[in-house]
Amino acid sequence: MNHPTYSATPEEYAQFGVNLNWLDQIKLLSQWAPLLSYAQAYAQQSDPYKRSLVIADGVEWVASKTQTPVDDQAVRLIADLLKTPQGEALIRWCLLKVEEAK
Repeated sequence: MNHPTYSATPEEYAQFGVNLNWLDQIKLLSQWAPLLSYAQAYAQQSDPYKRSLVIADGVEWVASKTQTPVDDQAVRLIADLLKTPQGEALIRWCLLKVEEAK
């Protein structure tokens, strides 16, 4: 039986920074360290709605790292919407429908 190979090509290694020196690796880690804070905040929340707010904040931060202002604006508007009472009701309704479908 043949098992799939999941190794990257040299181009992918270059594209995703696998061949960075240790100083550049630390610099890259420090630039993206806030994602670890979002992951920690997500893990500490037990309420699914509050978890969705943490995800929205994390996605907003990631969108700010891109060079495209449209995604920044769209994510910010969606995150702001989710933080309203109507947004909370929408998230809780979606979660209920997912649970019902299980």
